[in-house]
Amino acid sequence: MAQQLPVTATEQQIWHLCQRLEFFANHLPLALQKLATSSTNDNYYIHTQRGHYLLRHYASFVTGVCRQQELRCQHAAAAVGIAAAPLCLNNHQRILITEFLTHSRHFSWDLHAAEMPQLISQLVKMHQLKVQTPVLDAQLYLPRLREQIPADVWQTADEGCYQQLEQVASQFSTLNQDMVLCHMDLHSGNILMQQQKLWFIDFEYCQKADSCFDLAALIINLDLNPKEETALLAQYVKARPAATPQLEMRLALAKQLYIGFCWLWYLCLPDAQQKAALAKQKLQQLANCAA
Repeated sequence: MAQQLPVTATEQQIWHLCQRLEFFANHLPLALQKLATSSTNDNYYIHTQRGHYLLRHYASFVTGVCRQQELRCQHAAAAVGIAAAPLCLNNHQRILITEFLTHSRHFSWDLHAAEMPQLISQLVKMHQLKVQTPVLDAQLYLPRLREQIPADVWQTADEGCYQQLEQVASQFSTLNQDMVLCHMDLHSGNILMQQQKLWFIDFEYCQKADSCFDLAALIINLDLNPKEETALLAQYVKARPAATPQLEMRLALAKQLYIGFCWLWYLCLPDAQQKAALAKQKLQQLANCAA
């Protein structure tokens, strides 16, 4: 078995790995370029005589992510034209190779607000996918995140926010939820525009959950104003009337839970304390609005 890549691999190490991977056996890489780095993975563009590929190298400190589940969800999404096709998963080396979306760029609400109908259309396709995954239970997920936070990071002052989240999760559990396959991490960095086509990427947190978690993520991460939020929701429920019951209440609670998940998740990561502080501030703002 090949030696495992280090936590922080260099371009040269990725290049040498690609020379040995069976996936590239008959079309060795001709060029490799490191792309944007996220909190949990490094991304590389690879060109061979057969085509263009994206290689994602996952950080070893990320726990609780099932890569086989991610692969199944992305396969299903690719089949309906909302994601690049995944081609090779190597758990030992912590890499996933997918098709590369050439001439694409990250979605920007300021530049692409006119694409709201397409954004909703792609989201509805996502929510119609039939993939078996665990169902998100916020009351169970919160303590799992809390347990992963290093003791020297957690502050006494954080207890109040966390207890508030527990109350929100309890209230959310009493509602009739609209369970669908959710992306769970929709932000401008995980939405790409390729010419006039919109794509979703990074399915590592994809699982069954209330549809309001994806709606909340879009509203918060794209920083939609009330008018834009109303328009987004109107288009979504027009396409999916099943999401209508208790939508306002479910969404208000899902916003707090989603940003609460983000806050706790950032606290688990090295060097993400500033992001955690911003998420906590947003959580407190949402809680004040709901009070």
